[in-house]
Amino acid sequence: MSDRTELQRKPARAVMDRDAIHAVLDEGLVAHVGLIAGDDDTPHPVVIPMLYARDGNVMYLHGAPASRLLRMAKKGAEVCVTVTLLDALVLARSGLNHSMNYRSVVAMGTATEVSEHDEKVAALNRLVDHTIPGRSAQIRAAHDVEVKGTTVLVLPLDECSMKARTVGVLDDPDDLDDPAWAGLIPLGVAVGEPLPDDGSTGATVPGHVAFWSRGPGQLNGRPAEPEGTT
Repeated sequence: MSDRTELQRKPARAVMDRDAIHAVLDEGLVAHVGLIAGDDDTPHPVVIPMLYARDGNVMYLHGAPASRLLRMAKKGAEVCVTVTLLDALVLARSGLNHSMNYRSVVAMGTATEVSEHDEKVAALNRLVDHTIPGRSAQIRAAHDVEVKGTTVLVLPLDECSMKARTVGVLDDPDDLDDPAWAGLIPLGVAVGEPLPDDGSTGATVPGHVAFWSRGPGQLNGRPAEPEGTT
C-alpha cells in the first residue's frame, strides 16, 4: 500500500492481508483498466474492461497491438486497475441504508511490455488458465504469429489496496420496527450448461469445462491438476 492507495473513505473496510488481495484477483474475471489518454492539450480519462491474470505478485494484461490503452501503457503511462466482486445486495428498511457487500482491489503503477518469447507464451497461457483452469494444456499451442500479434503487459502488485464490506443490514435503531423486509440477496456467477460447438467431437464434456465454477473454495484461476482423458 502507498499514500495513493490508502483508503480515505471508510478506512475500517481496508483489508491488508496480501493473501486476501490475491484471492480477489484470482476469483475475478474482469478488470477495469484506467489511464489518462490524449496529448497535453486534450487529456481525458479512459477506462476499459479487460481480461487479466495474476501470477505471484504481478498482473498480466493483454490485447491487440492497436489498442490505444495498451500502446499508452507500454510507453510508461501510469495505470489504475480495479477488480470488484459483488457478493450480496443489502436491503435495508430505508433507502439510505441499502448497500452491497463486495470485495474490491485497486492496483496502481507502471506496466511494462513482455517481449521475450517464452515468457510471453507463459503469460498468455496464464491468462487462459486464469479464466478456465487447466485449459491451456487441452488446446493447441499458440502459433508464433499469434504470440507476436498480441501485446502483453505486466503490472507489479506492489502498490495496491483492498476494500470490502462483509456485514449485514445496518439500519437506524428507529427503523428496526418498520415492517419492510430487510436482509441480503447473495450474488455470484451463474453457470449454465456447456454448449458444444458444431465441430466438437465426442459426447463427453471435459472436466475442466463441465465443472467450471467461480467463487470461494473453487480453483479461482490457479493452476489445476493435470486432467485425465475425460
